[in-house]
Amino acid sequence: MNKKNVSRFVMLITLILTACGAPTTQAEPTSGPDLALTITAQAQLLQALTQTALAPTSTPEPTFTSAPAVTSTPSKVIVTVSANTNCRSGPGAEYEIIGALTIGQQAEVIGKSSTTNYWIIDNPNAAGTCWLWGEHAVINGDTASLQEFEIPATVTPLAALAPVIDHVTVRFDASSGGLVAYLDVYFYDGEGDANFADFQLISTSVQTSGTIKDISFAPNANQRKGSTVTGQWSCGTKQYDVTIGVTIRDQAGHTSNTIGVNFSCN
Repeated sequence: MNKKNVSRFVMLITLILTACGAPTTQAEPTSGPDLALTITAQAQLLQALTQTALAPTSTPEPTFTSAPAVTSTPSKVIVTVSANTNCRSGPGAEYEIIGALTIGQQAEVIGKSSTTNYWIIDNPNAAGTCWLWGEHAVINGDTASLQEFEIPATVTPLAALAPVIDHVTVRFDASSGGLVAYLDVYFYDGEGDANFADFQLISTSVQTSGTIKDISFAPNANQRKGSTVTGQWSCGTKQYDVTIGVTIRDQAGHTSNTIGVNFSCN
């Protein structure tokens, strides 16, 4: 209620009270029902004016804007190798070597070829990608969402290819009493018909009667993706260095590259 309305109300009440209290000789004083009605009307008017003056005004409640949802960034898949591995233009020895991943290096994995056991990685040595054999690969990360790559066409027909030795590793075992060197030969064969490993003693640093035997083995289709054959050299009791050459042949008479392996018996 504003001040003007309050002033008018006070004047009205004053007039009413003055009229009721003024003496007169002509009229009878108001009593009974008429007086009760007057008091009731005044009380109702006071109540209405009080409620109008005290009615609170509503304050709008604050609104809150929700923060945008945080989206996680997928982590990269990283590969290292337990042995130096060539990186090729496709899955197998029939594809050109365009890079290599060595022990201690890391590369990001871009895709996979589950049927050939190859990972497609950022080429550590050049722009673009290359195909890394999974035999020695150590993967760190979630590979489930990686893209499956189709096998690229080869320039040379598979049937014309000879076996190719990728690398040879040497491990030692003395559990049988004498020290034995095992030569693990990792190779590919495009036709899958490699069947013979030729081990040749090239040199030793001391005179020794030791020999290493050639190995015949059964061809199989897995040779297209990569296979392993193991030769054995008995060191004996002397300490000396050994150099051995390894060659793989297939049923058609194709001969692989020869790799020389050096190791020490001690």
